[in-house]
Amino acid sequence: MIGSLTAMVCLATAVPVLASQSVLHAVSSPGLDLAEAWSDREGWASTRPAVLRGVDGAGTPAAEVRARWNESAVFFEFLCRDVSVVSPGQQDGLDHFKLGDVVEIFLGRRGDPSYIEVHSTPAGRKTVYAFRDYREPTAPRAGCEVRAGQVEDGWRAVLVIPWRALGSQPDEGSWEFLAGRYDYDAPGGRAVLSSFPAQTGKPDFHKRGRFAKLLLLP
Repeated sequence: MIGSLTAMVCLATAVPVLASQSVLHAVSSPGLDLAEAWSDREGWASTRPAVLRGVDGAGTPAAEVRARWNESAVFFEFLCRDVSVVSPGQQDGLDHFKLGDVVEIFLGRRGDPSYIEVHSTPAGRKTVYAFRDYREPTAPRAGCEVRAGQVEDGWRAVLVIPWRALGSQPDEGSWEFLAGRYDYDAPGGRAVLSSFPAQTGKPDFHKRGRFAKLLLLP
């Protein structure tokens, strides 16, 4: 399988992606919903991934993200190599990134200062944040879903963000995003950060100038 965690070892050591090349192609998937997105491993395997990388090129456990979309929602799949899965949070809505392993998507329409942030833990707990501008919180709309679980050599998550949660439609402008990961070795430890696009200097996943383009393929 293209998305296997074993193959990710090679991807994690590839040449870093330049800013001008920071694009993720989202494959058109009519009728896709969370249940099918979770079970359709073959469909994800045929979708080109982006590789998450450590801050300033630091070595990190391998992780990659893929995207699909339809008229209802945009879907992201993460595959994460992880020898120590840490997921202590027992309910949705917590600041799980302070507690244990998390993957996250930041997504907004290019030129619009508002954006959404969706987190998934390995246990399938979710937290949704929304912002009217850079780090200015607002109430998130309902509808985002996640599913996650452990797989060989790590864990996998699927995040679903309905267009209505963004107050928009897919053809209303172009889209930009950032995929991030917090990886812990133990509860209470220090997280190792990785992302696509990669961060340089002081990491800040909220800076829109660091987002990549999400290209919705027809």
